[in-house]
Amino acid sequence: MGHLEAAHLEYHLPDGRTLLGDVSFRVGEGAVMALVGPNGAGKTTLLRILSGELAPHGGGVAVTGGLGVMRQFVGSVRDDTTVRDLLVSVAQPRIREAARAVDAAEHALMTSPSASRAWEV
Repeated sequence: MGHLEAAHLEYHLPDGRTLLGDVSFRVGEGAVMALVGPNGAGKTTLLRILSGELAPHGGGVAVTGGLGVMRQFVGSVRDDTTVRDLLVSVAQPRIREAARAVDAAEHALMTSPSASRAWEV
């Protein structure tokens, strides 16, 4: 049975103010939850902590089963993320690893002088 658990999470802004203080909750498998609050309340920061993208200043996160994250902004003016990036980020680990291998191979082909000559006719 999978779950997501946040235990006593703390996060402080660069100026020292506390954004998240002693945040704890558990979401069981199959449960549906909503995160609602005003702008600046820390919703995105909390989700970044839960996904492992950002480290909390205190407390911890436990995840069993799978955790998929769909970013709020994909391919917008805020970044250069593609739909492919989104799909790979929510894929199973073996798919993410295969995508990294393809990316590395493409990069090697584009940057290696000997690889580029291999395609000349």
